[in-house]
Amino acid sequence: MAHHNCDHDHDHDHDHGHGHGRPLGVDMGENKPPERPQNLCQVADYLLSPQSGVKKRDGVFHETRVTYFRGKAAVNALLKPAFQQTAIGKEVGELTRETAAQLLGSMIPHQFFLKCERPSDPDMPKNILQLVQYQSFTEDGVYVWRYEGSQLRARLAAMGLLLVVLAGVLFPLWPIKLRLGVWYLSVGILILLGLFFAMAIVRLIFFMITWVVLKPGVWIFPNLFEDVGFVDSFIPLWGWHEPEPPKSAAKEKTAAAVAAKAAPAGEESQTPVEPVAATITSSESTSTNSAARRRATVEDVADEDL
Repeated sequence: MAHHNCDHDHDHDHDHGHGHGRPLGVDMGENKPPERPQNLCQVADYLLSPQSGVKKRDGVFHETRVTYFRGKAAVNALLKPAFQQTAIGKEVGELTRETAAQLLGSMIPHQFFLKCERPSDPDMPKNILQLVQYQSFTEDGVYVWRYEGSQLRARLAAMGLLLVVLAGVLFPLWPIKLRLGVWYLSVGILILLGLFFAMAIVRLIFFMITWVVLKPGVWIFPNLFEDVGFVDSFIPLWGWHEPEPPKSAAKEKTAAAVAAKAAPAGEESQTPVEPVAATITSSESTSTNSAARRRATVEDVADEDL
């Protein structure tokens, strides 16, 4: 089979099986995208959705920022019950790993995604992707998305933003009642923000006073800045300040627990706490240094999908 340059256009008469690959022309310009069957578009929409669980990774392909995925992750997504509950999932029926790979392989000629490979040069960044000339689907392959899904939501969002900008520009032409309502609404929001900041300042001052007079201090609305719901932020009304325990005390407590477990049954441990704490501290330091050396090696390796 003759080799072709991937920058040239070719006919899209390809084998839809995943086991045999053929050269596929790729046009990275702004030409009209190829026509894609509706059923395969539904499969691609599912793979791009969060419920599929397919991780989207960032890479560079033809000097363009792209997203790519692993073939194994796509096969696993098609075998999930969530896919069987979709309209296209009910249409194709139950899939095996073989038939799922065949379905994904049939999407390559329509340029939903393209098979790529990472550079073999260890000095090059691993997110630089190169096109594989013979396109086929394999679970261990890397595939760059060429399909962006439905653009209806993005177009509606753009139109909504444009309408908001136009409405703001034409604000002097609004009816008087409508302008007055917007003014009252903005003033109300500013008042609420001012009350919130004032409450935060009073809360801090009250805590500082109680910390001096009545340690460890009292907080008004102790959950105000916690990661809880709006109502829970104001429950309870007040609470004692809970200082974090010192790290040395926590280590001594852990060392005492370890020494108690290490003592034989029925006998009291005569080992002092301080040497055990020193030994554990030394062990933690050695373990931390070893973990740091291992982390420097592990982080250089790209993570893989399960």
